Amino acid sequence: MIQTRQAWVAIGWFLAGTALVSAQTLNDPALAVTEVVSGLSAPTAMAFIGPNDILALQKNDGWVRRVLNGVLQPEPVLDVAVDQTSERGLLGIALHPAFPVTPWVYLYYTESSTGADTFNSPPPVGNRIYRFRWDGTALVEPTLLLNLPVLPGPNHDGGAITFGPDGKLYAVIGDLNHRGQLQNLPSGPAADDTSVIIRLNDDGTVPSDNPFFQQGGNLAKYYAYGMRNSFGLAFDPVTQKLWMSENGPAAYDEINLIEPGSNSGWVQIMGPVARSPQGLDGLFQLPGSFYTDPKFSWFETVAPTALVFLNSSRLGEPYHNDLFVGDINFGNLYRFRPTPTRDGFHLAHPGLSDLVADTPDEVQDVLFGTGFGGITDLKVGPDGRLYILSFLGKIFAVSQQAATLEGTVTDPGSGTALDGVLVRGRSIDPPSSLHVYARTDAAGVYTLSQLNPGRYRVFFVLNGYRIRGRTVDVQPGETTTLDVPLPAR
Repeated sequence: MIQTRQAWVAIGWFLAGTALVSAQTLNDPALAVTEVVSGLSAPTAMAFIGPNDILALQKNDGWVRRVLNGVLQPEPVLDVAVDQTSERGLLGIALHPAFPVTPWVYLYYTESSTGADTFNSPPPVGNRIYRFRWDGTALVEPTLLLNLPVLPGPNHDGGAITFGPDGKLYAVIGDLNHRGQLQNLPSGPAADDTSVIIRLNDDGTVPSDNPFFQQGGNLAKYYAYGMRNSFGLAFDPVTQKLWMSENGPAAYDEINLIEPGSNSGWVQIMGPVARSPQGLDGLFQLPGSFYTDPKFSWFETVAPTALVFLNSSRLGEPYHNDLFVGDINFGNLYRFRPTPTRDGFHLAHPGLSDLVADTPDEVQDVLFGTGFGGITDLKVGPDGRLYILSFLGKIFAVSQQAATLEGTVTDPGSGTALDGVLVRGRSIDPPSSLHVYARTDAAGVYTLSQLNPGRYRVFFVLNGYRIRGRTVDVQPGETTTLDVPLPAR
């Protein structure tokens, strides 16, 4: 809904004013950043519904926008009534694993109590998860799956949702400034659906194999608990395990590996337990729960948001299945290289042996890109590129620098340059069904430009001459020369 009452005031993790979009930089010169689209308003999350077809959420007005072939469509595909105070709003999106055959789209948002967009008054209905049906042009047929608390808030609403490889829906909600057992205060109020990761079936029912299912009540739907707040969930495509970013107060943002039954430690512990004087003794431990240290922490907060595993070789094999993380405070992109067991990271700086980045030099060890203006979401597109959503209204894509293939085609008998030769190429590694074309000029010269790096099979065709095929590797940012003799028939 269009906001009519009060302009949004940025507080909490949305203090993105210092993370202005500037020139984007990456620490690998073989990679390039391109702007896909601009014009979004305070976007929080995105999902690909097809090649070059993106749904993007706008936090403050409840609009779901469509970006089709790089063009922001003028009208939303859905407009929901949200309360936009602080970290409230339209926050999370997930597609059913069988989409588009099962055309369900799931949204997490703070629902207004008036049917129009509000700013804190009157209090919102709740943080809610709805399921919609995508009909090809709009999101229709809303079905309420889960009603979560919203007060007092107004920050720490979480909102990230994703489907796991098990076909279950995972959603995270922060502490909403509650202080109870789920925040590791054993004598506090009982479980109240805050500071938890929730795991549901695709219809909103509770799976019977949840770690606390047998304890019933609210506990039955929890997968993990004890987190302050999070804006990022991602499954490792190799191990199928869940990872989460977590936001600290004045120190210790975290990246956590979340096993079923995990207790992340808040409010007693942020960062590694070795730096927490109270240790583990004060934690509230549900039967079957356990505490594990974060796999990485920033001592000075950066407000990490989305994370994604790059299950693609489009950026080059060295990045395949690495973890990328964005932050909202600085608009930085971080890269983490998993260990062989994929339960931790290769960290080169000796100061990171404690898994905490205490200094700028230690942060630099994992810093991969800058200038993105406050990152709210990361996705791997159908084309294998890494897509970055900026809170300041843009979507960027990271790919390898384009390659060029050029050369001369001649008649080997006469040495004459051949004009009008059809040059047709196709990538075979990585495989692609798309062809690229060129023709030689009067000097027999051809150029195939803007190629995705990789191995190509290229054919040279001219009436009266034998067809010739060649296999050639082209490198990112480089020009490869392939001269071909084309004998007469």
